[in-house]
Amino acid sequence: MKKSIFFISLILLGFVLKAQYDGAVGTEGCLAISQNDERIVSWAIGVEVNRGFWDYGDTRIVTYGEPYMALGKPDSTTTTAISLGEGGSALITFDRPIINGEGKDFVVFENAFGPTFLELAFVEISSDGINFFRFPSLTTSYHNEENPSEGRGAERYNNLAGKYELGWGVGFDISEIPDNDLLDKNNVRFVRLVDVINGVSTDSQGNIIYDGVSWATYSQGFDLTGIGIINGGEPYIVADFENLDLTANSFEIIDLNNYTEQGDNIYYKDYITNGLNFMGTLYYSYGYPMAVGFGISNVADTNTTINGNSEYRSAYYISAPMYAMEGKNHNYAIGYYDAWTENQHNIVEQANGQTFFPLGVYVSKSLAAWEDLEVSTTDNLYFKVIATGYDANNIQTNTAEIYLYNQDNNIENLKDWRYLDLSSLGEVSKVLFSVECADSYVSNYFCLDNFVYISQSTSNNQSILVNNSDIKLYPNPAKDFLTIEVEQEAKMQIFDMQGRMVQYSDLTLGANRISTSNLYGTYFVKIISHGQIITKKLVVK
Repeated sequence: MKKSIFFISLILLGFVLKAQYDGAVGTEGCLAISQNDERIVSWAIGVEVNRGFWDYGDTRIVTYGEPYMALGKPDSTTTTAISLGEGGSALITFDRPIINGEGKDFVVFENAFGPTFLELAFVEISSDGINFFRFPSLTTSYHNEENPSEGRGAERYNNLAGKYELGWGVGFDISEIPDNDLLDKNNVRFVRLVDVINGVSTDSQGNIIYDGVSWATYSQGFDLTGIGIINGGEPYIVADFENLDLTANSFEIIDLNNYTEQGDNIYYKDYITNGLNFMGTLYYSYGYPMAVGFGISNVADTNTTINGNSEYRSAYYISAPMYAMEGKNHNYAIGYYDAWTENQHNIVEQANGQTFFPLGVYVSKSLAAWEDLEVSTTDNLYFKVIATGYDANNIQTNTAEIYLYNQDNNIENLKDWRYLDLSSLGEVSKVLFSVECADSYVSNYFCLDNFVYISQSTSNNQSILVNNSDIKLYPNPAKDFLTIEVEQEAKMQIFDMQGRMVQYSDLTLGANRISTSNLYGTYFVKIISHGQIITKKLVVK
């Protein structure tokens, strides 16, 4: 009897070890998606990387690749990729939301050299940038000391990015993630990849995952080459500065030759890209012209002086410590914040004067700020950029901030572009950017790229916002219904995150019960009364 049990156990073990999901490219039943697949409607526009290590337990940070190498369609080479490193991660954003449609909703590509040399990553999604949900992964891989690549083919893995060779990606179906009130499956704005640590990380059932043969190197870990959207919603608007004419390795700011006079000894220059105006400001300080606010640049070589003058940065030396988000010779916004001037500067507004919904922007320090930070002796040193929203009545809506330097973080990671989520600002007429640093001698220069927003047109007679206290909206989050209390007759409009009106209703004096049974996710509720308007954020579970 014991012998029978033993042999049955061996048979079952063999079955487990040979249990297969779909196999390598070219094998029967393979589910790999080509990078040339016509179903792909859009590609990633931004990547923030938290670089991991050369190896598990190592302290050296990987350095291979730049974020721009994972944007757009992959180029079919193994070298155009950014390495996450052992345990590293990448946050990816897009020009439209990913929606839960038919079949696979998006696809992730890696630069695997062959069918068994695989470097894997967990895949997570989020609709709010705060709560992330991981696809349930499974593996039947195992470790063979004599032949480490054995048992590590594509057929051993399911729902892990990187299981196919170069040019072929793993598709992910949002419906495979269990429903959760904190995830809007038709408004997925973020994808996050987390590198699988070979022999340490476990799948959804607690099984140890063995991926590619590893050795300590500066290009260790999952190598991201691109992410494509298959099922996408209405596109956002992306202000990427590509329409602004600028010669290579140069920059432009407001000066005495290109300004527009606005009175009160204040002069402006508009840098307009895809409907957004990034305003440069010139004012006089102690009798000298002082340029603050925004300009544009495409300087990428951190070792190159501007105009042959290495001291020029003390006046206005603008250079990012890496390429623009899109790569070499691409434009980005440059900004300077002066805490001493009382004039508002670093203003971003819609060129047509209408309100809009900012969603996010990529931020970086300039080279000048980096040079100052690296020699600073200030304790508890930090450097952060703050975005403040203002409504149509110039009343502050909310703030969002991001640390571009913090002694608690790895300095190599902080040198890349970082994503600042602006969705909490709501509907605004303008966004002001400012800088806060523990060392007052650090240059207050910063850079912006790929500002994503939704344009929301409002008529001129709806440009004044009523006081928040006049409106009561509850419960929030809502489920089957929403109550709106108003002190006068009004109209109510509900917009989704793509700026589409999904519901409309007339409101009477007092409490109004609104059905939300057909809604799910995050919305903006606009209430209009006697030429006045107020916008509130609403979550429906």
